[in-house]
This record gives sequence, C-alpha cells and structure tokens, in this order.
Amino acid sequence: MLELCSNNHFGVRQVLRSLGGSHTSNMRIIKEFERSGTLELTESPNGRGRPKKIVTLSPTGVVILDKLRSVNAMMLKVNENDIRSALEQVRLRKRMIAAGIDPYERFLEMNELALNIRNSTKSDASI
Repeated sequence: MLELCSNNHFGVRQVLRSLGGSHTSNMRIIKEFERSGTLELTESPNGRGRPKKIVTLSPTGVVILDKLRSVNAMMLKVNENDIRSALEQVRLRKRMIAAGIDPYERFLEMNELALNIRNSTKSDASI
C-alpha cells in the first residue's frame, strides 16, 4: 500500500480497487495508517458532489517506505534450485552419519586440506 501511494495521487476508491480484497478491511488499514501518521488523506475538489479524498504518503511514510525498500534489498533471495541443493546437502549429511562419519570433522579435514593446497601453491609461486 505504501508503494502504491508513493508514486501516484490516487483517490481512496482507486487505492481500494488496486488492493483488491475486502473494502472494509482495506479501509480499516488505510485509517490505521492515517492514525499512525504514515498516510495522509487530503480533500481535492471534484467538481460536483463530495470532494475526492487523495491518499498520499506523509513525511513519516516516506521514511518508512525508504527503510522497507532497503530491508527488501538486503533480504536473501531463495529459488527452487537453492532449495534442491539444501535438500541434497541434508541427504548427504544423513548418509555420512549413517556411515559413521562426523560431518563436522570431515569439514575440518577438507578445510585443512584446502589450506595446505593454497599454502603450497603460494610457496611454489615464490620460488
């Protein structure tokens, strides 16, 4: 909702239509954002009839939206391949344990082996 109200000067009805779902619950959310000082409702003359209520972000709302955008940018993105890979790692770990191998000890051994290889290539390069 904050993103929607940041770029456009939508009226309340347009915002409700864009959100979809229950009109009553969405209106309740708009009122709650207004009470918290995140959104502002301003009246705009609409020719005849009642003035149109425009929903805009307050200065506090702009700060909150900016913070939300930065948090979303930092979130880890996980896709289906990542999940498959994690499941495969769990399956391999279970096989190691069933074979009587401690996965942590094996990790330490592999890490030491990698460090030794790195150090040996550094010493070979300096000769």
